[in-house]
Amino acid sequence: MPKEVGEKNAGTPAVLKCKVDEDSEWRTLNGEEVALFNAAVICRSYKAGETIFMQDDPCKGLYIVESGMIAVRKIDSEGRTAVIRLGYPGDSLGYRPLLAKENHRASAEVTKDSRVCFVDAKTTWKLISTNHKLGLRFLERTAKALGEVESRFFEVAALSVRVRLVHLLILLRDKCGSISADGTLVLELPLTRQDMASMIGARPESVSRAFHELKADGLARSSGRQVHVTHYDRLIEELHSNISL
Repeated sequence: MPKEVGEKNAGTPAVLKCKVDEDSEWRTLNGEEVALFNAAVICRSYKAGETIFMQDDPCKGLYIVESGMIAVRKIDSEGRTAVIRLGYPGDSLGYRPLLAKENHRASAEVTKDSRVCFVDAKTTWKLISTNHKLGLRFLERTAKALGEVESRFFEVAALSVRVRLVHLLILLRDKCGSISADGTLVLELPLTRQDMASMIGARPESVSRAFHELKADGLARSSGRQVHVTHYDRLIEELHSNISL
């Protein structure tokens, strides 16, 4: 299991050492709490393919994604794996098993070179006990995550593989996309075809067929982990027309 190692900066700045976005739970901390956070936080860099924590490992604290991308992966009793969500900069990982006082329910695997910061459980609980807003923000995150699970159940039950794939491509646009000179949206996917299939509850061959359909309709074409979306507006229209049914 990887160890939480890294170097701490000297002094106690007025801002968090770990870079968090405006929507982060940690933005609720006051001056004294920021100092406590900064004294405890340990940051380190990870290369793509490294594991931050494993499923069933004791949850020793929270991990905050500062940069890069993390795949949260679930493994069943037969060794089959599925990516259940992606962690982006600003996301906190491990808060649900921490709040439930359980072991990690999934593994965290780095898909793009990342910088991740760790705050131990003792410090986290101390901050939650003195800052009720922090605890409420984590409860809000948990409620939203449950809502996302319900949405995924609906998608698998009611929507075609093609529409589920379109939805995933749209979700990945802001994190993995760029616009080429001719106006095409280019997605550099951090996932294998099998991982994409697991995220939308489909078989890899079904995802391949859906990609072929999008190509035949002139909407998108894929090569390896790169996808060129030629008509993004039509993908949006297709998603909306199917979800509103």
